Amino acid sequence: MKMKKLSALLLALVMAVSLAVPALAADETQTVTILQTSDLHGMVNPYDYASNKASKTSMAHAAAIIAAERKTDPNLLLIDTGDATQANYIQEFKDQVPDPMIDAMNYLDYDAWTLGNHEFNFGFNYVEKEIKEFKGVTLAGNIYQKDGSRWLNAYQIFDVNGVKVAVFGIDAPHIPIWEKSDPTHYNNMTFTTPMEETGKILKELDGKADVIIGSVHYGLDGEYNTPGMREVAETYGDKIDALFIGHAHSKVDETIGGVPVLEPGSNGQYVSKVTLSLTKKNGSWDVTKTDAGLIDCSTVTPDAAFLAKFKSLDEKSKALAAKQVGQVGKTFLDPVELLPGIPNAILQDNPVLDLINQVQMKKVGADVSLAALFDASSNLEKGPFLNRDSVKIYKYDNTLYGVKVTGKQLKAIMEQQAGSFFNQYKAGDVTISFNPDIRMYNYDEFAGVNYEINISKPVGSRIQNVTYKGKPLSDTQTLVLALNNYRYGGLVNAGLLNETDVVYEGGAIRDMITDYVAALKTPLMPQCDNNWKIVGADLNDPQKDLIYAKVRSGELSVPTSEDGRTPNVASLNGPALRAAGKLPALTGKDAGTTPAPATPVTAPTTTPVATPVATVGGTYTVKSGDCLWSISQQFYGTGTKWTVIYKANTAIIKNADDIQIGQVLAIPAA
Repeated sequence: MKMKKLSALLLALVMAVSLAVPALAADETQTVTILQTSDLHGMVNPYDYASNKASKTSMAHAAAIIAAERKTDPNLLLIDTGDATQANYIQEFKDQVPDPMIDAMNYLDYDAWTLGNHEFNFGFNYVEKEIKEFKGVTLAGNIYQKDGSRWLNAYQIFDVNGVKVAVFGIDAPHIPIWEKSDPTHYNNMTFTTPMEETGKILKELDGKADVIIGSVHYGLDGEYNTPGMREVAETYGDKIDALFIGHAHSKVDETIGGVPVLEPGSNGQYVSKVTLSLTKKNGSWDVTKTDAGLIDCSTVTPDAAFLAKFKSLDEKSKALAAKQVGQVGKTFLDPVELLPGIPNAILQDNPVLDLINQVQMKKVGADVSLAALFDASSNLEKGPFLNRDSVKIYKYDNTLYGVKVTGKQLKAIMEQQAGSFFNQYKAGDVTISFNPDIRMYNYDEFAGVNYEINISKPVGSRIQNVTYKGKPLSDTQTLVLALNNYRYGGLVNAGLLNETDVVYEGGAIRDMITDYVAALKTPLMPQCDNNWKIVGADLNDPQKDLIYAKVRSGELSVPTSEDGRTPNVASLNGPALRAAGKLPALTGKDAGTTPAPATPVTAPTTTPVATPVATVGGTYTVKSGDCLWSISQQFYGTGTKWTVIYKANTAIIKNADDIQIGQVLAIPAA
């Protein structure tokens, strides 16, 4: 049991008053305040070293809030709910003593730390090192050793001004899936679910505490068919006074099952705060009022003393990120967004993911590869290739695997990892959108095979015309697939890969990208084989150009997921926008226009590079109904190269959304 410290003067005053007056009304009421951070991911200082940009939120911002709150309540409890020691270059200093993130947590006097899944990325010895260095209590009640005993404490009871406050901690249960490639990372231990372990812990705490607080590294919505914290709150809310959660990087401030549930985003976006007012009746404390909310870190100035303390870490991180590795000969993605809020690299094959897949295939000697875009803004720009550029396009510390698959297995994997990511096309759609229930980092693009994703079809039957080396891929054909360890674990768990078929285990993919670029004798150039495309969507609503113009001007916006983590989650639809009064009614010949149903495209038997229907290198006279997107489709086989035409004609086109009938446009070679 840990007593929060009182100053000597305050303690003396309390003792004096208590001796002079046997019983005071003030003794019958009390408040308990709990603050939480979560998913800090190495954001100690307010700087993103991969993007080389200052950050408006960080642990330094949180430090200012914590200091201000301690002036109001010096006895508050401060907890973190995991994923602190990975990302933003913090892992590069994991051999330091103490680990700089642990040093920062100790500096701010954290009382409890619940481990997250990313704490296990680098080997169990580092987890043990960090726990030993942390001065508070480390919690993870759902991790069990081979003898059936808990590895760490499930809870800690703190004495806060005479109130017994129990804080219990639970980690994400799927670490054995994510770290399946190397079970020694979690010491081959067993994980129970938050639902199961919460029930067990509450029974153990019965009668032992006045207040019970949950500190859980798991999101509102569960994964792998495992109930999330929403269901836990609905089931056990009457026995818990507050739930602090993490893992999903979401902003959560809700009351569920009668209990406040808070999640403060990631990278120090918010500090969660709960203040419990208690009244003592018949010798026991009852919670009479609960105030809960999130404090926005972007509204405060970073704590100056904290910045001074960790200035050296900032300098070393910047120096490491700025180390030149090679040279980029040409910018990879231009534009990064097809429209504001719609990332280019998700909707068409692109050189960024082709580079990652190329590195993976070369290292493994694989026939095929899959890779995901972790950040919608991932790009490589012309100029020096720095250490940070590998982090920019591959932010996680995943390692490389090679696994034998049959054609049947590969096509099933493609359906799950690519086909299910897109929303089904509806007549009148002018954009292609993403499934809000699937994170972008769970969408894979494949190399080594040619394929189409037909979004006019339902999920599960979208991958079509899969060819390998120019011939249809048979179900019985055997290939070697390159992929990261995170995806490997998930696909084994889903029954789509077999552990016995592993043929390669390697190191960190990000380091392999760095080494690949460093070994080049010439600048790195973007290469894209255009081996896949989305079909089954006719995006030619009569007012498509107007809709695009309104998006570019900000009059219309592309929807994002509720938590802000997945962009472009609903297609812009002409008929729907007109019905909502956001577009003028159709007139003239367009008034009777009905969007045609999507027509599936038959894939070629060779690499499906789009075939232009007109000759480049000449001119084109603008006709009625034309836009730069449709003209680009005519000449280059894809509308996404409209910027090539626009840049070649800026002398006569002042606004990309306003081309005139009769204008003669130069059509350069793409």
